[in-house]
Amino acid sequence: MSDGILGHILTAIAALGGLLGAAGGVAVLAQRRKLRADAADVITDTALTLVQPLRERVTELEERTRSATRQVDELSASVATLAGTLRSWRLAVLSPHVTRDELRAMVSQPIEVPPRRVDIS
Repeated sequence: MSDGILGHILTAIAALGGLLGAAGGVAVLAQRRKLRADAADVITDTALTLVQPLRERVTELEERTRSATRQVDELSASVATLAGTLRSWRLAVLSPHVTRDELRAMVSQPIEVPPRRVDIS
């Protein structure tokens, strides 16, 4: 009879130990998940810290590109105007009907070049 009670007590202790072991295993798994989540947070924060200066630089370069594009557009318009003026002068110089005085008057007139915007950036 004592063997039966002792056996039940040992079985109960073993079951209790098993439950404690299982609880410990669950705690280890929970701790491992927390460590992974913390590691993911650290990696994310580090990546954002590294990416932020690059974002700022890209924004700066995009603005500089827009400014350069505006300047190229303005200069292209000026070049087109000046090329047209040169073509008209050349035609006048080659024309047998245009006098020297008319040529002088033509080249002394101001050339209407589109105004350039001043970019203060």
